[in-house]
Amino acid sequence: MSIFKTTRACLTAALLFWTGLFGQLQVEAQALFHSNPDALIATPENPLQVGIGIRIEQITGVDQKSENYGAVVVLRAEWDEPALAFDAGEVGRDVQVFEPSALAKKLTDVGSVVPAFLIHNQQSNKWIHEAAVAVRASGRMLYVEKSSLTLQAPHFNFLKYPFDTQTFSFEVASVFPSEFVNFHPLNEHSGLGDTLGEEEWILENARMERSEIKGISGQPTDQVALVFEGRRHVTYYVIRVFLPMLVLITVTWALFFLDEYRKRIEISGANLLVFVAFNWAISADLPKLGYLTFLDFILQWMFVVTGAIIVFNVVLRKIKAGGNEPLAKKLDNYAIKWIYPLGYAAIVGYAIFAFLLVS
Repeated sequence: MSIFKTTRACLTAALLFWTGLFGQLQVEAQALFHSNPDALIATPENPLQVGIGIRIEQITGVDQKSENYGAVVVLRAEWDEPALAFDAGEVGRDVQVFEPSALAKKLTDVGSVVPAFLIHNQQSNKWIHEAAVAVRASGRMLYVEKSSLTLQAPHFNFLKYPFDTQTFSFEVASVFPSEFVNFHPLNEHSGLGDTLGEEEWILENARMERSEIKGISGQPTDQVALVFEGRRHVTYYVIRVFLPMLVLITVTWALFFLDEYRKRIEISGANLLVFVAFNWAISADLPKLGYLTFLDFILQWMFVVTGAIIVFNVVLRKIKAGGNEPLAKKLDNYAIKWIYPLGYAAIVGYAIFAFLLVS
């Protein structure tokens, strides 16, 4: 008997956090629960089997600095409740439709379970656009709601940025422990919509995953999640980032063909400022990371190489001014033909290997 008392206490606390099914009825549902505490508890010998469908119709935005995204989603829950079966001939229809509040009371009055759930990675208030419950004559229950909310995306990893692939999820967890309520995915009612309205990312590979987590009751709890992946439009970064970087690298290499070292120093100094601006513009789109991304690595080395070129040209000017112009030209010739192009090839090759292939 003690385990049921413990469970009832846990479920009482759990009801305070309802944000899913009948979430807009927290106060009424809690009052009903206290008046009949055994009504919302299924038996461990026969846990309630609930199907969960998750379909994301829109992505309202991806904030990679805050590592979250906004979505408009249609949630679906299906389960059998024989106590609410009815004679279709007497009622005159095969399906009865209820408001969630009315059905929550009806289920509690007959001693049935309200399979409450919460959005495990929810970060904002959930705005429910529409919600309804249908009951078939056989007692088959169908709850559908359309809502919008912001969701955490804690698995972002920007190491390969901008060639990274990020994982998004929409996690629906049961309020009740697994021994009382079991969740399973409704794959045919889950996935991504055809017009998500998201242009920055290519979203794909949507799949439903079932797992067991530590629920708000402190006990093992079923969770069903819609997991999908997003990758960036690489063309954007090729045109806006990599092409300008290539032009700057080529211009810096062309400086070696100038005989006037003073001009080289001035133009290299201007390029240095451009690389600083590039770095700030790119870092503004990302969180303050504790590691270098692929693009960070390339930019930092471009910054270092451009600074080294300024120092190198100052040294050449000093050598020439000291009367040893042949040595200056010889060093300059090595830099033009070998050091500069091979150095950049080594930097890019190492970045591809360390960040894109090995990681």
